[in-house]
Amino acid sequence: MEQMSDWQNSLRDASPYLSLGMQLGMTMVAFAFGGYLLDRLFGTTPWLILTGSIIGMVCIFIRLIHIANHRA
Repeated sequence: MEQMSDWQNSLRDASPYLSLGMQLGMTMVAFAFGGYLLDRLFGTTPWLILTGSIIGMVCIFIRLIHIANHRA
């Protein structure tokens, strides 16, 4: 019974990080794809996809800093 409790505690501690990779990856994809669509709409290739990618990276770093500060 104690092993199950330890396993559950470990899973509970890890749960905020289990979906982190998907969150970060989808953030980058969403901003880059949004930039791509806007580039096609306005004919400004490659400027808006670059801008979207940079904004996506900034959002990822902000999220990582937020998680690191809450964990410490």
